[in-house]
Amino acid sequence: MDSIVVKLTDDCEIQFSNKDNVGSIEVLNKDRVMISLSKNAMIGLGHHLIRLAHRDYENGYHIHVDPCEKGYLSQTMGFFSHPDSAELIICCSDFDSIDSYTK
Repeated sequence: MDSIVVKLTDDCEIQFSNKDNVGSIEVLNKDRVMISLSKNAMIGLGHHLIRLAHRDYENGYHIHVDPCEKGYLSQTMGFFSHPDSAELIICCSDFDSIDSYTK
């Protein structure tokens, strides 16, 4: 795959025929989270984040990415979340410039 086009005007999805777009979310401690993604999971998530930012962005809007389980496969944000993963919530939030937080 040499290039990927993200079309903001339609709902076509990137298809990974061998379903290798898998990621894992692990809470390591109260202030450390590790997100491990396969290459195709990164592509799928990036595709969905770009579309979210340009089409559906609204402060407070959020999406839940649930771990897969037997009989329930979901790739809500372009990747399958490993069954051992924590739930991931992606929230649209309006922030000030980073400079205002690091003074």
